[in-house]
Amino acid sequence: MPELPEVEVAKKTLSPCVLGKKINSVLVTRRQSIRTPLEEPELFAAWLKNRTMERIERHGKVLLFHLDGDMSLVFHFKLGAEVRCGDKALEEIGGVAINFTDGTSLDFSSFALSEFHLMKTAELDRLGVLKAGADPLARSFSLKRFHELLPANKQVKAALCDQTRILGIGNSWADEILWEARLSPFRRSGDLTEKEFSELYGKVKSTLREGIRLGGESSFIDGRGRKGRYKRVVHGHAGRPCPRDRHPIEMVKRGRTTFWCPHCQK
Repeated sequence: MPELPEVEVAKKTLSPCVLGKKINSVLVTRRQSIRTPLEEPELFAAWLKNRTMERIERHGKVLLFHLDGDMSLVFHFKLGAEVRCGDKALEEIGGVAINFTDGTSLDFSSFALSEFHLMKTAELDRLGVLKAGADPLARSFSLKRFHELLPANKQVKAALCDQTRILGIGNSWADEILWEARLSPFRRSGDLTEKEFSELYGKVKSTLREGIRLGGESSFIDGRGRKGRYKRVVHGHAGRPCPRDRHPIEMVKRGRTTFWCPHCQK
């Protein structure tokens, strides 16, 4: 599932090939992915036609394509998708394609519950997929703010993954962050020392930035067709030796599946 690093990489790699371009046509073969207007691909395509892409924004795990006329196209990857630039117009597609007047295209494919919403930019706050949490890479995301967002009675991994508090961190990146911080996912936030809290705050930022620098995790494909180069340390590696102490990585299923090293994560 694409999380903050992958969606940020998508934004960065898609921006140069779509910004300032006018939409010529929209093709839809996966009708169920069009949620607003509700399951009406023809209306969806008609509203997009002749609009210009002005800006791309990331909101947590969601991409927002801001268009002229105070309209925004919202794309939620959900469990996964590929969004790629094309150097020619598309006629055969597997999901949704946007063809531009200059002969290039934007192709959305390989959907795993992915969905689109098209609505007035001023009304985006009504959209349920846009959660109200804080962006961990924003300048305003200070150590003090981090303290305020993590409830004392909640396990630290669950708190990191709560999109109403912190945007963009999901199951896999939370595991990686907590391994980097040497913290058990099952500790209560209120039990962390000031030093541990400060270390976790730093690892949230540094781990996500490293993921972005490396193009996301290895199953992700960016807007230019390049695979991510971030190699997960613990997530998905049950039974393998921990890179830090060589003890086996364990998998625990408590609601969500968690991977960690009980020996070095305390």
